[in-house]
Formats: sequence, C-alpha cells, structure tokens
Amino acid sequence: MTQQQLLAQLQQWQQRAAQHHIRLPVVWQGDKDSLLAQIATLLQLTQPEQVYWLGADAPPAATDLSAKTAYQLLGTECDTLVINAFNGFNADLVAASAGCVKAGGLWLLLCPPFELWQHQPNPAHKHLLPYPLDASTHQGQFLSFWLTLLQQQNIILLRDQQLLQQLIWPERATTAQTAAPYITAEQQHAVTAIHRVVSGHRRRPLVLTANRGRGKSAALGIAASQLAEVGKHILLTAPSPNAAQTAQLHFLQLTAAENQHLLQFMPFDALLRSDIKADLLLVDEAAAIPTPVLQQILHRFSRIVFASTEHGYEGTGRGFQLRFQQYLNEYNPDWRKLHIQQPVRYQADDPLEQTIFNCFLLQQSASGSEYDRQKPTQFQCFTYTDWIGQPALLQQVFSLLSLAHYQTQVRDLAALLDNPQLKVVTLLQNNNVLACALVSKEGEIPTQLAAQIYRSERRLQGHLLAQNLAFHLARPELAEQRLWRVMRIAVQPGLQRCGLGMQLLQHIRQLAQQQDVFCLGTSYGLTTELFEFWHRAGYQPVRLGTSTDKASSEYSLLMLQAVKSDKQLVDSLQQQFATLLYQNLQTYPLLSTELAISLAEPDNLTALTTAEIDQLRLFSLGQRPYELVQHLLLRWFNLHKSGLAADQQLPFAALLWQRYAIADVVTKQGFNGKPALIQRLAQILRNSDNFLPPC
Repeated sequence: MTQQQLLAQLQQWQQRAAQHHIRLPVVWQGDKDSLLAQIATLLQLTQPEQVYWLGADAPPAATDLSAKTAYQLLGTECDTLVINAFNGFNADLVAASAGCVKAGGLWLLLCPPFELWQHQPNPAHKHLLPYPLDASTHQGQFLSFWLTLLQQQNIILLRDQQLLQQLIWPERATTAQTAAPYITAEQQHAVTAIHRVVSGHRRRPLVLTANRGRGKSAALGIAASQLAEVGKHILLTAPSPNAAQTAQLHFLQLTAAENQHLLQFMPFDALLRSDIKADLLLVDEAAAIPTPVLQQILHRFSRIVFASTEHGYEGTGRGFQLRFQQYLNEYNPDWRKLHIQQPVRYQADDPLEQTIFNCFLLQQSASGSEYDRQKPTQFQCFTYTDWIGQPALLQQVFSLLSLAHYQTQVRDLAALLDNPQLKVVTLLQNNNVLACALVSKEGEIPTQLAAQIYRSERRLQGHLLAQNLAFHLARPELAEQRLWRVMRIAVQPGLQRCGLGMQLLQHIRQLAQQQDVFCLGTSYGLTTELFEFWHRAGYQPVRLGTSTDKASSEYSLLMLQAVKSDKQLVDSLQQQFATLLYQNLQTYPLLSTELAISLAEPDNLTALTTAEIDQLRLFSLGQRPYELVQHLLLRWFNLHKSGLAADQQLPFAALLWQRYAIADVVTKQGFNGKPALIQRLAQILRNSDNFLPPC
C-alpha cells in the first residue's frame, strides 16, 4: 500500500483500538530516515495530546524519555509512545513506558529489519556490560531472544509499506457503570476496604495488590480524600516521591483546599525516625521496600494499608507477597488481602500488556516447589549464549530471581542475555529450577589499572569486588586476581531452609576451584538472617559501606571466601575489618546492636587492675554511679564478651560500643527506665564467672 494509505490505515486502527478499549501495538521495520519522516507526518495528522518518545531524534513537541528512570514513569500517561530503536533499545524503559499508554493510544516501535537488527550491537545496554567490553561493538543475545518472542505476539507487524501481520482484535470490553470518582467496581471495593482499616479493629492491616494499570494507587488517593473530609490525618510513604505521585494527585483533585494538609508524604526512613502519629498509614509500591523496613513499619503503626504491584516491569510484587505474608501471619494474623483484577486504563485482553509481559518474561512461572529428597538433583551452569533455545528455563530462573530479590528488574533479564561475564548456576530436578545463583566473573585487572583504582583515578563497571579490594581495602594487587562474586542466590520459597542454598554455594566453590579462582565474594544489604547464612557458608566480612541503600535502609556488607588464595589472607582482612569497625561504630547509626556484636572486635585489650575491679564490684552492689565506671565497664566487657549470653551482651554493646544514649537503650531494649537498665548491668556483672571481686 502507499504511504498515504498506510497512514490512513494506522489512524483507522487507532480509532478501533479506542472502541475496544485497548492500546494498539505496532512494530514497523524499515529504513530509519524513511520511517522517521512517515512518523512526523502521522503525528501531524493525528495531533495526539501527549507524545512520549524513547530514543534519538525526538521531535520538539514530544516528551523525551531517554533520561527518565522506570520509577519516574509510574502513574504518567500518554496517547502515543514512539520507540526509536535504531540507535539502541533500552529494555528497562521500553517495559516501563508501555504502562503509560492509554486505551486507544498507539505504541509504535521503529526498528531495522529483524534479520539485521538481531545481529547489531545495542549501545543502550552499555550500563550492563563490564570492563573491557564496548557496547558499540559487543553483540549480545538479548535482541535476538526478544525478537523471537515478539514475533509470537498479537501485534501489528509492518515492513516499509507492507503489512506482515494483522492484529487479532479482542472482544469489546463490557464494564458495569460505576459512580464517580471510581472507574471500576473493584476500585470502589478497594476504597471501602481501606475505610474498614480505619474504622475496624487495630492491627488488621490491608494488603492491596494489582497488576499495573488497575487503579490501585488511585484508590489510595480517593480513600485518603474521603477520610480527610471527616478530619482524619493520613500518612503516605513509598520507595520514592515519584512512586507516590498518583495517589497524591487523586487526593488533591478530590479534596477541598482546607483539608489538603491532612495527607502528608514522608520517606520511609524519615517516618521510622520520627514519632509522628496518624489515623492511617498508606504504603504505596510496598514491594520495592524490603521486608525488614516493612516489619518496622508494621510494629510502628496500628492501621496500615500496604499497596503494591503484583507483577510488572518492577519484577518485585510476588516476592513481596511471599516474603511479607509469612511475617504478617505470625504478627498480625487478622490481616486481609484484596487483589484488583480489572484494568482501569484498558481492557483485560489488552494486546500490548500481554506482549510486554510475554516478551520480558514478567508472567510468573509455576512454582518449582515440588522436591523429592529421594530423587537425584542436577547442577547446571548457563551463560549468555545458552538461553536462546531455552526460554522456558530462563522464565523459571528470572521468576525465581524476582521472587527472591526486591530490586530484580527487566535490566537483569537483559544482563543475563547480554553480559558474557555472568553465569547462572542452577539446581534442577525434573527440569524444575529449585534454586539458582547469579555469579559475576570479575578481577584480572591489569597492574597499572589496579593502581589507578587504588589512587581513585578510575572506576571500573562490572568489577565491584575488584574495585572494593583495590580502593577501599587498599589491596590493588588483589584486583589483579581472578575473582567471582555471587550477586544473588535464590531458593524456591516453599523449599527454603532445606539446605539447597548451601548445596548451591558448595557447588559454586567446586567450580571456582576447578577454574583457579582466587577468591569468592558477595555483597548484599546487611540483615541478621543474611549474615548468618553467608557466615555459615564460610564467607567472612571484610567491608561495611558507610551509606545505606535508598530502598532498604541497609548497609552493604562485602564478604570473601578463600579459594585458591591462602585462607590466612582472608582471615587477616576480616580481623582488620572487625577492628576498624569497632573503632568507627558511631559511623553506622542504623546498624543493629546484634550485628555490631557479630561484626566488630575490640583491639588493645588490657587486663583490669585490682583497684579497677574493686570499683566495678562497688558498682555491681549499687555503691558507684554508672558514669564513674563507664570506662571500666567498657574494658571489662571487651575482655569477657565471649563469656556472656547474647541477651547479656546487648545492653553493654549498645551503651559502650555504639554510644547510644541511655534513654534510647531503655526504649529499644524494653527497660522500665534508667534504673532498671543500670540494675541489669550490675546484675550481669555480679553473676558473671569472669567477675571475681577481691576478698
């Protein structure tokens, strides 16, 4: 057909898409300049109100998404989204931006002919490739994999002026009419459930889940507006201010000006540091907030709604459910879950949503929790070239990684297919993935470059372990060695605590020994549970980052395990770290006392004199104030910490190591005032086998 006919046909398809309440997915192959010229003409003809553009050559009237992040797109909308893939294809932004297109809108991918495109480099994924790979020349496997899946989808395929594939139009959606401000009956039901959290019994939180585009965040804003009208004070928190924008926008649109102060947004870290009270706390995009933070929020507030994307490009929602649900069952057994199924922006059989979910493996695979201890299991390793013919297995792996880690995103799928330095080690039974680990091959940095890292003159992408060893630990020679970093490890939720994770780590160690790896390492957001797991696996801590993760409020811990290297080397790095941490514990105000005790180790231990012991004896009998013997208590605790039970160590470490104020220790450890805390210290001293008062 002619250009004029094709452009007219596109307009007719778009009008029909509006009638069917769907988005129109069109993939147009051809010559770059020719396609851009035709799109310019199309936009002049259709005059869309809001055009989003991803890629180069964005027209002045369009909103350029190239500098945006996935979370900045949450809640925003457009009539037309053009993806110019000729100079690169950013998988993360393509997946995220699709959710912005409204019903009747056009999703248009411009690209070279598939047979050429799949063999081209992808500069948009340069952030996924480690040194020394060059994204302008490196050919990964993601594009080939993605195009194979794309051609199986219900989309319109064009090549130049030729129609290669027509859309199979879904049935027109029929939805019951709902009174404003609701769009669907399910959304109205969700708002009613939020009201019930405020009016019903305390400690009965609501977990509100939905796929993207279901009006979940809008329901929070509608409910907040209605509650504000009757004088209720509502707090709203989220992983970022952007993630809370939709709820806030609906609230502002529906709420009288004099009541708008009754909804207050607070970042979750500030929320936990404050003593603010509210009638209701709304937590939006809760899946991106790690479980330890959610647990603190749960104990801090008595009326809470947790809302989150069940699955979508964020790849986090199902993991949120499985990790957090068990904790709710234990501490708040009367909690309630509500799932919104019906889309708001488009109908349930929307072909664009199905295309995005299928091509980016965002549909959760069936759980591989069937495990027979009597039957054999197999370990199998995969690199980036192994996945092309095994999409079902890659689906299992990516689903499991999404379950296990709150920050798994589409970029991680792209990295598995584009980064040759990544390997996936799986534990399989009957082709079901029971557990998997993501391993990054790092190190082997040239001597001169390692010295530049040490002097803070260079940073190398994709070599976190080598970077830390050369710069933070001041051991540039170790960056020259062959290193492996276990980036993530995941076990099917139903099979956790069966020893499968340990089996996987033992196998990785065997592989590392076979390939002359100098050291294994891992870096993760520090929690007590994770530290105990890695410590049991034989890894030793060597560095604790001084800043906390924005999403988790956790410090990052680096741990090593000797393979080819002398174990004494790792032991010495661990001892150096423990001593340095002891000297700088005040740098880590959010570090739990339990972890401070596990990680830090005092140095320069000196025995107490007879006179000093006598002063401590008097303190234990209530005849010396705490302030006069505080320095002696520190030395006594450092000498005899290992002989004390864990609960006995806590008040000493909090007061004397972490230098917390007495009032803070009283609150955190549940003492009934300062006298009770001091009496507990004196009692521990009196009853200690290591405290021998002079005759």
